[in-house]
Amino acid sequence: MTIRTDLSKLRQMTSKPLAQTKQAPKPANTFNADSFKAVLPPVKKVVELALEKLLPQKKGAGRTPADAVRDADLLLRGESLARDSEGSADVVRDAANVNDSRDTLETSTRHQAAVTQLEENKALEAAQLEQLSPADRQKYDAVKQRCLDANDPVAAVALQKMLFEGKLPGDEDLKGEGTTLDHLATLSDENTPLAEGIDRNSLVTDLVQELATPSSINQGSRGTCAPTTLAIQLAMNDPAEYARIAAGLASPDGKVELAGGQTITREEGTATDDGTGRSTTQRLIGSAFMELANGDRDYDNASGEGAGAWSDKLDVLYEAVTGRKMSDQRLTTDEQRAGAMDIIDTQLRAGAAVPVALAWGDGYHKVLVTGTETVNGQEYVKYTNPWGREERIPRADFEKRLADISYDPRAQVLGTVLQGIDTVKNAAQGGLDTINDIFNRLDPKDLLADVRRAQLKSVTP
Repeated sequence: MTIRTDLSKLRQMTSKPLAQTKQAPKPANTFNADSFKAVLPPVKKVVELALEKLLPQKKGAGRTPADAVRDADLLLRGESLARDSEGSADVVRDAANVNDSRDTLETSTRHQAAVTQLEENKALEAAQLEQLSPADRQKYDAVKQRCLDANDPVAAVALQKMLFEGKLPGDEDLKGEGTTLDHLATLSDENTPLAEGIDRNSLVTDLVQELATPSSINQGSRGTCAPTTLAIQLAMNDPAEYARIAAGLASPDGKVELAGGQTITREEGTATDDGTGRSTTQRLIGSAFMELANGDRDYDNASGEGAGAWSDKLDVLYEAVTGRKMSDQRLTTDEQRAGAMDIIDTQLRAGAAVPVALAWGDGYHKVLVTGTETVNGQEYVKYTNPWGREERIPRADFEKRLADISYDPRAQVLGTVLQGIDTVKNAAQGGLDTINDIFNRLDPKDLLADVRRAQLKSVTP
């Protein structure tokens, strides 16, 4: 048995029509759309790390791309924490806002540290750029220069981070219109028209940082946790599509056709600063996504009215944005919540993140589950909170608070296959070399990307 044969069979399974894919039964809808009371985020705690913490830890000839990524990560994602949060969660990382005023303030430690990191990364950057085509090198230089012209070295470090991680030029967007680097370069070009009121520097520097650190994406003072959760997942999985959508909404006509065929339009009042604290990109994307996700209700960006969406409405947005079918469940009993935890485990095994709603204070809050971990014998569920931070909650507490779940049915098939391989491998106790070899060579994220690309081709005209 070869690995090629096994992957072929797996792709055949995951390319079946959705009707042939086993899905968990949906419980009866016991909530109406208006019952989703979104929880607004607290004021973000700005943490100013000492300069020595943010300066490069390894310099000179011994510095590697991994060193550069680690230093950039501390600057962009923040320090590893174990801080109590609202809602009985632990804050693990609390990224600074991508539009943080300290980034362009030359006396701030963030600005100074970023300048130093850029200097120390010069040789690494030059070597990495040699692997790009001449045209892509020019595009990279144009985007970096836009960040520097905006006096935002933090954004330039974010761009370098993507380069060192192999994310540039990146895959094409879901419509095949360009790569991540293509869209960034186009937006950086003064000849690309933008809607009146949109600041090009802010648009590019905010977008670069969100693509480099999706957990920094922040809903601001609007109850748009549901579509912002999708925005985070899109930036993680399809950064070029995130950039393409941002570019379309920032254009003079403010319209963009999604992978699913629907067209969304820039919401009134989102081209300029609206006092919500959001990045330029999130003013545009979060508001437009909210309008599509809330069904028949009208979203008013000025007042925040019409925000919030249960999983059935959010799935409409997911399918429009990604061109892929989604499944969802509302969770009202302990049995349903336990079943949802099984789905989460299977989705994670397939390399997929999982959007869920949690009971939160006197309302509900959407988060994006990204993994699990055990610390000192305590099992936690890890997730990205659309308040611009990474958190974790003890698994038992998380399960009690589950209110709904959205998930990818094809990832469910893939995750089930991989879990089956896990079981065989564990039962074999090292005795079946072929199974072990297959297991060790499987990369669930690559497989899931193949599955999603195949499905996109099947549903896109």
